[in-house]
Amino acid sequence: MAEVLEAAEIELDRRVIAREEQVEALAASPAGTTAEAEAERETAPSQVPVPG
Repeated sequence: MAEVLEAAEIELDRRVIAREEQVEALAASPAGTTAEAEAERETAPSQVPVPG
């Protein structure tokens, strides 16, 4: 079980790094401002109303 968790953490780290590199590359491009804003919106957590 620990091996599965470790493999999942490694994969998650790789994806986070890839995402950061993608955002940096888009920011460096002329259309980067729009693309960066869209990327941030996609990764922002959605707010779910809590029943009260």
